[in-house]
Amino acid sequence: MDLRQIRYFVAAYETGSLSAAAGRLNCTAPGVSQQMSSLEARLGTRLFERTSRGVDPTAAGNRFYIRCLAVLKAVSEAEIELQDFKIGLSGSISAGFAPGLARSVLPQVLARFTREFPRIDIEIASGTADVLVSETSAGGLDFYVGQFTQEHLGVMATHVGRYPVSLLSGARRGLAPMQPVRLKNLAPLKLSVPSGTNSLRPRIEEAIRSGEIVVERTISIDSLSAGFHFVSQTDWSSILPFWIGLQELGNDRLTINPIEQPALHVDVALIVPTRRPMTRPSQLFYDYFRQELQRMDEEWRRIVSPALSADYGSV
Repeated sequence: MDLRQIRYFVAAYETGSLSAAAGRLNCTAPGVSQQMSSLEARLGTRLFERTSRGVDPTAAGNRFYIRCLAVLKAVSEAEIELQDFKIGLSGSISAGFAPGLARSVLPQVLARFTREFPRIDIEIASGTADVLVSETSAGGLDFYVGQFTQEHLGVMATHVGRYPVSLLSGARRGLAPMQPVRLKNLAPLKLSVPSGTNSLRPRIEEAIRSGEIVVERTISIDSLSAGFHFVSQTDWSSILPFWIGLQELGNDRLTINPIEQPALHVDVALIVPTRRPMTRPSQLFYDYFRQELQRMDEEWRRIVSPALSADYGSV
């Protein structure tokens, strides 16, 4: 199967006729017919029913059409990106990211993007989620990526994904590195909890009320950096998104543990102004961010999967 066959099939599907498809593609109807026959033979199934009026897709043809559209879209996007790279895409980007994403994911994205697009200026904003969402709503940012707890006018949210969290503890706590834990079975935690504007905060509080997390003491620190360094110097713990745990696997002052129970997660959203689309540079930068986040998610799952398949005993 090649791209020409896919393009021929999509044209025949959309026009309902091999001759009309040939006209769209500036080729001959017998040529389209031959390519369709070869494609059906390769796939081992009929994609069209030939009629006196033209062609009607089979059930297999309908499903194949959806897949072909995705392939052609991906090829088109790749061609556009390479063309942008060739001519030297220029412009500017102003974006905001949740602190944990900015700390753990963004550096790799910036390194790649600035290398490939040297003529694009980038401004990364920092602050709380609600501040950055408000700034996006006002038009000060092209987009924001992270979690937020309050609705805002003037922005549109698109769900990026749901991701696991991990338990980060000071090495003094004495937990075994990367051993999955059921939090209710641990000795009471001294727990540093996220600020009230973090979407993870209410889930942690509910787990504490229900007994799924047993705590000795809690502390709330608005600054992610301050809270993180506090934990690393004590026997306290914190529940944070996996990307922070993944980045700190080599830190001998911290112990990272996947959380088996309770089922905690973070939802990440892309927030854009409703009144204007993302510019081409901003869309490319966001695409690079998504690729890096997906790569890190796959790496985390690869590391964690063998441990999750083990017998946890009383952990």
